[in-house]
Amino acid sequence: MNEKTNHNSIEFSPGKEKLFDYVVSQTRSVTAIFSADDYSVKYVSKNCNEILGIDENDLIENIMNGIRDSKNDGKTHTDPEIFILKLKVGESVVVDVIEWKNPQTYETIYFKGYIKRDITDGEDIFFLVFADITDEINRNRQMKEMIDAANSANQAKTSFLANMSHDFRTPMNAITNFNVLINKNSNNPQKVRDYTHKIGLACQNLLSLLNDVLDMSKIESGKTQLTNGEFALGLLLEEVNSVVAFQAKSKQQEYMVHSGGIQQDIFIGDKQKINEILVNILGNAVKYTPSGGKIDFYISEEKATTSDNWDIRFQVKDNGIGMSKEFKDTIFDAFTREEKETTKGIQGTGLGMAITKSLVQMMGGTIAVESEEGKGSTFTITLRLQGVNQDLGDFWSSHGIHRIIVIDDDMQECEKIEIALHDTDVEVFFATSGYKAMHIIDVSSKDNKGFDVILLGKKVGTLSCLEMAKKIQAKDLNPKPIVLLLTDEWEEIAEVARESGIYDFITKPFFMSTFQQLVEDIKNRATSSSEKKKDNPLEGMCFLAAEDNDINADILVELMSMEGAAVIRAENGEKAVEMFENAEPGFFDMILMDIQMPVMNGYEATMAIRKLDKEEASTIPIIAMTANAYADDVQKAIESGMNAHVPKPIDMAFVEDTIARLKENKLST
Repeated sequence: MNEKTNHNSIEFSPGKEKLFDYVVSQTRSVTAIFSADDYSVKYVSKNCNEILGIDENDLIENIMNGIRDSKNDGKTHTDPEIFILKLKVGESVVVDVIEWKNPQTYETIYFKGYIKRDITDGEDIFFLVFADITDEINRNRQMKEMIDAANSANQAKTSFLANMSHDFRTPMNAITNFNVLINKNSNNPQKVRDYTHKIGLACQNLLSLLNDVLDMSKIESGKTQLTNGEFALGLLLEEVNSVVAFQAKSKQQEYMVHSGGIQQDIFIGDKQKINEILVNILGNAVKYTPSGGKIDFYISEEKATTSDNWDIRFQVKDNGIGMSKEFKDTIFDAFTREEKETTKGIQGTGLGMAITKSLVQMMGGTIAVESEEGKGSTFTITLRLQGVNQDLGDFWSSHGIHRIIVIDDDMQECEKIEIALHDTDVEVFFATSGYKAMHIIDVSSKDNKGFDVILLGKKVGTLSCLEMAKKIQAKDLNPKPIVLLLTDEWEEIAEVARESGIYDFITKPFFMSTFQQLVEDIKNRATSSSEKKKDNPLEGMCFLAAEDNDINADILVELMSMEGAAVIRAENGEKAVEMFENAEPGFFDMILMDIQMPVMNGYEATMAIRKLDKEEASTIPIIAMTANAYADDVQKAIESGMNAHVPKPIDMAFVEDTIARLKENKLST
């Protein structure tokens, strides 16, 4: 087998050999002829070294090794020589798959082997053809992977639908049965209030489940788009924390928010989607952390090396149930939920983390998770956002803010506030003891350069914030400072705090945007305290409402009538166009337009109204009031000729604000 031989026993004419080699090269096959007596090589195609990476004299030995390791009909050929020698003259055999690693290129190639025994010119020989089937093998593997992935996805979606059936029915069951209880206890106002509150919670739960499904559908279809704009990180976090803190409090969990020295507060990004990301992560931390557990939310930022970009880092750490290593590897896959004893009764779609990761990646960010079963989880999100250089101009001076003192025994908190106000014209002092604070306040007042704002921590040494506030209140200071309490939560002490002289509250962590908004609100309160309360914007108005659903129409009529407005309903878009066209001029103040209606949808009805030969047709405000609540739905409504968009379920406060804004715009034109 190892004997090196020449292969000139079988002769080809130069033309035939050239043609034979050409055909072999075009089919990417290696061919050989060798003796059945001593395995001496008679002929080898010229592409042997190029394809197999071996010398032609070593071909037979390597062929035997390749056949030995190959399989045919699932059987391994342990003794290839016996296997080949069993062939009778005229017989052939096929070796289905021979795996070959080219020793020169390290490329793995797959061949189908054809061997035939024959008599040529009186000599007993074997014809060998190695046909390259690498592409076919790779295609089959890819096909198998695709089939496996499809089967896995189908299995996951089947499981998902089973979970969703349960999770949707749970709040629906609560809504249905609390309605029964309301009917039976209609003469007990306290019970009715309690039941309606619980129905509201069940509705929010149901809406959250539905939003997850719709969000995932938009992401999978590639229709989700980022809506970038200028936003304040502090105000965004205030919104997020107000939701999460309430959830954590209901489970008696300790929820703490930590921040480094935040210099940059205004960024360009999709505020709504960042909100969704953070609420998803923090909501899961609350959900999968038992009552009495702890959740820490860390926010930090770092200036990127180029341009005005900043790396914003959010980290959520809990001491909840954690997750297994196996599930940690699939947590960001759609339709996956870890089913174990500790997760029974916890509702969810299995889509939240998949949505979160997709949104993070759309923004060019990263998300990572560390978790240990029974010990908790840590999620880390990093987003690179463009910072906005906010020129406040004379904001502080125009609002009468020149000097601020921070009184808190937490030195780090004092320094964070000093960093945040560093680039302003506001002088910032801080004191970590009550004695020092009162001394600074007294000295400043004597110099007629008193403090405009005093920020109090909850405790200063042995003095509480309430005691400090009373001491400040007792002094005859000029100017009279606005005393604000810097705290994690203030609801429980709000009344007694105000009695002690604390004017308002600012939640930790301190952000320039939240502080600026609070100052704005305080000044507005002061200037409008003597003004008469604004009239109800809906009082006396008449609306044309295009709504095909009877229940939705009844609810809308009832809600609007409670605010002093009249509603006349049209059952579809075509009817709405007809009713508006036939109405007396000025009869309808505005039109509330559903989108999905029979005969004529909301978009078509709006365009038809705008084309009417009627004076008001082009100016009457039309509001989309629909369950089509995505950004592209809003855009489509505006493009059809509508003036505003209100999503269902209806939030009356949002409806009133929208109507008031449209009334003001109409009066100013």
